Amino acid sequence: MTEPNWYAILGIQSNASVSEIKAAFRKLAHQYHPDKTQNPVYTEQFKQIKKAYEILGNASAKIQYDRSLALQKNYSVAAPSLLNVSEIMHYFFLFEKEMKQADIRFINYDRIKWKFNYAYGMPHVLTYIQNASKEDQDYLLARKLYCLSFLPYTESDPFLQVLKQHFKHPDQIYQIQFLSNKQLWEARWNQWQVPLVATISILVCLFIYWLVKE
Repeated sequence: MTEPNWYAILGIQSNASVSEIKAAFRKLAHQYHPDKTQNPVYTEQFKQIKKAYEILGNASAKIQYDRSLALQKNYSVAAPSLLNVSEIMHYFFLFEKEMKQADIRFINYDRIKWKFNYAYGMPHVLTYIQNASKEDQDYLLARKLYCLSFLPYTESDPFLQVLKQHFKHPDQIYQIQFLSNKQLWEARWNQWQVPLVATISILVCLFIYWLVKE
């Protein structure tokens, strides 16, 4: 799996100075510290922010990473920076395309969560989405909801809660809640399906037994 773009995680350019790297980390760490929220998605964000500073804030580690980043770019496998709305839209367009081509029998839940965590691990992504046009927001929401529809409720709910902070229009909230409710009912059905079928089978057997005895 491609290594995250640690500069993008901190919302800075690759030529950022030591002081700029430190300032970006302190601002984001204060905002996304686990003490601020219980949502596991934001906990993942903080992990990404901390990891980014561990690499970029260390001179030798930064040099090694810069070399690795240059090598990735040479082979066209560099992780996307997602530094504007167009890049974010393209990222989720490719994500949706990947899911449409996936074999539903072998869906990799970890892969889906990693793709979302990578984007959500860049706190500035939220600002770009909120400042985007309604048309661009609707485009992004449709792509995201489609990809999240492959996850079970317990896995997708933390991401859906984050989406509610990204998208504020009533029709967008409705779409998010609709998928949440749909997955919740599917989860409940899956939970009760086996005992319900077993109970019905027992009742049918007892009824047949009663008819035979009569």
